[in-house]
Amino acid sequence: MAAVKEKPIWKFNVTGGHRSPTQSVATARGKSVIIDEPIQRGGTDEGPMPVEYVFMGLLGCTHVISNKLAAANGIAFTSMEIDIAITMDSHGTRLINPIDVPFPDVTLHITANYDGPREGAVQVVEKLRHHCAVSKMLQESGTKVTENWVLNGETMQSA
Repeated sequence: MAAVKEKPIWKFNVTGGHRSPTQSVATARGKSVIIDEPIQRGGTDEGPMPVEYVFMGLLGCTHVISNKLAAANGIAFTSMEIDIAITMDSHGTRLINPIDVPFPDVTLHITANYDGPREGAVQVVEKLRHHCAVSKMLQESGTKVTENWVLNGETMQSA
């Protein structure tokens, strides 16, 4: 398989549209997903809500960038589980009043095992929040993002 030469600045597209008042479909690189609301909110529950996709993106970004940082710092993850606890202020989405920070607190609980020197793992913990684009987007919007790590059984927290 040929290596991909990544550009520092690049553009991509996501397209999609209306299926019903609560359901849409979105497509990126030929892969489509359904975005929907739960039944109790008038949806058909055929897919995650828009806000859930944001945090699914955070999970994926955390995983991928952690592995890139691991390789850059001489370690290799052998397993990783990520659980994200989100606090949402829904005043805006419920049309009560506009708000500045819809997600005041987000906590990632990352449990992983790795091979390699402990210092390499410490570097991943320290650097992840600065390199994951989804985490940076949330942080810059005013969200307090906390990363709690358990690496090879040792509890660590990002700065």
